[in-house]
Amino acid sequence: MKIKETKEALKDRKLILKSYPKLAQSKLKYFVEDILEDPRNLNAVGNPEELRHCEFPTFSRSLSEKDRIVYEIRAGKDFDMPEENEIVVFYQYLGHYKDK
Repeated sequence: MKIKETKEALKDRKLILKSYPKLAQSKLKYFVEDILEDPRNLNAVGNPEELRHCEFPTFSRSLSEKDRIVYEIRAGKDFDMPEENEIVVFYQYLGHYKDK
């Protein structure tokens, strides 16, 4: 499965890898791998929940008490790829939705 990151998500990931404890870094890596394995699994780590009122299937998972990973599942055709391919777009790794 392919992934894309928004500028905000990329900034968050760089901050985690630069200044967060190794445990947080490992947890982020584990969560991303788990998401890529089955992004729609609502019984996975981090208490996944599907967000309502979104145009595309959008989910969040708790990375910590104050931080959530927010990602969306898109069709490959949205990114000039074959339609059957799916892309996971990560929007953020830090903060609780838009509250940072």
